[in-house]
Amino acid sequence: MNNVFQQIYSAEKELAMNLSAKYWFLILLLLTVSCVDNLLVISQIVSPGYALVIALISSLAGWAWLMKSIKNDQQQITACLRNPELARPGLQRKNFYGNIFAEAIHKIEESDSDLTTTNQVKTMLKAKVNSLLKKEALVESVLDNLETGILVFDAKQELDFSNQAANSFLLTGTDQNQTTSESGLSLGKPVVEQTVIPELAKLLAKTIERKEATFRRRTEFEFTSNGVKTQYRAIATNLSDENQVALGTVVVVENIGEEADEKTQHAEFVSSVAHELKTPMSGIKAYIEMLLDGDCEPDEAAELYGFINDQIDRLTRLVNSMLNLARIESGVVEIKRHDHELNDILKTASDVISPTATEKDITFTAELSDMYLPVFVDKDMLGQAIINLLSNAVKYTPNGREVRLRSRMEDTSAVIEVRDTGMGIPENSLPHIFDRFYRVPENNRSAAGTGLGLALVHFIVTNVHNGSISVQSQVDKGTCFTVTIPLGHKEQKRKKHLAPPANA
Repeated sequence: MNNVFQQIYSAEKELAMNLSAKYWFLILLLLTVSCVDNLLVISQIVSPGYALVIALISSLAGWAWLMKSIKNDQQQITACLRNPELARPGLQRKNFYGNIFAEAIHKIEESDSDLTTTNQVKTMLKAKVNSLLKKEALVESVLDNLETGILVFDAKQELDFSNQAANSFLLTGTDQNQTTSESGLSLGKPVVEQTVIPELAKLLAKTIERKEATFRRRTEFEFTSNGVKTQYRAIATNLSDENQVALGTVVVVENIGEEADEKTQHAEFVSSVAHELKTPMSGIKAYIEMLLDGDCEPDEAAELYGFINDQIDRLTRLVNSMLNLARIESGVVEIKRHDHELNDILKTASDVISPTATEKDITFTAELSDMYLPVFVDKDMLGQAIINLLSNAVKYTPNGREVRLRSRMEDTSAVIEVRDTGMGIPENSLPHIFDRFYRVPENNRSAAGTGLGLALVHFIVTNVHNGSISVQSQVDKGTCFTVTIPLGHKEQKRKKHLAPPANA
């Protein structure tokens, strides 16, 4: 509204200035004509001196009336300019200034309409700009928080954007005298010269020069940071418009360390399975060939049959262990967790392992807590995990020594300890003790095994029961496995004691 009043004021001022010059000229002209005309008429009646005085008086009276009329018209026009709704229908037709008033009103209405449209467009543009700025800030924040490195540069090899990951592990430090991007990369300097990785530099060079017609190029490389080697994959993609005019290139660098580790573990797994299957099958084949020759005595044949049976049992255990682990990990085996008392599960496991310990003259002791230890577990799976730990303890403990099973409460957890006095595990083998098919090299000859038992125990404790398992060991002194699982039943059942009736 302030702009509208300013326009009205400007229109009034301009109108007044234009009219003032015209009015004064008209007034002087009328005054002169009136004086001359009055003087000629009156001079015929009275003397010339009186005629001149009378002519001046009548002319001045006419001039005063004219000025008053003009002033009234100006006030009326001003009021109508400020409030157009006050204008009378016949004003523009009858008033001397009707055309001027109509033109002024028209100009003001046009200006007001243009101003309203301009303000609306301005508001819309401001909202669009704010929205785009917010989206830009969001995109930059997302890109900067990615672990994947991202480089964007135009067709002139000038860097447009790089996130923090790209700057942190792909590029060298920047010169303080150079202009740098927000992430630390030098602007105005070829991006290829800033990388410390030859494979990435070659990929960028090929992309920038565009000597190849390939739309997307990739390479893999190894980068060492803080003494740790990590595998990375870089993918460069050319950007072009609908007319195939080059716009720039985007390079995405991702950490594929876990993927590479999984591939390595898979290869090792296949190799281990092949080895574990090949060893007993080779023995079976050799024994069968000896039997087929027919040169064996009955006692020797019986012994060979026994060896074959042992190898078949070994294959069966291996296949069963692999199947059990695969089924549990894939979810094929249904996990049935219910409320149980932990010591009941441990007693059952103790009963299973006691005969084996007795055969080796090993003292087996179960020191179970006197406290009630409620747990929400799959009884069969947890029981199998404890049996595996106890079986390993007895297997790798020499005859005449001791194996101990303990349970206790610790804060909000139930703790299970399986301690033996056997060969122990070398320190360099401890980080791999729960890996599939891993067997301590120093203990391979002392006892047979598949290398899957502890991997299965680890999965049951950590993945199925949200617990943890750790190991401490000293060579020739023994090993202690500690299992921790959450205490508490899923359904807390409380008995409600009713008060006896009043008339009892």
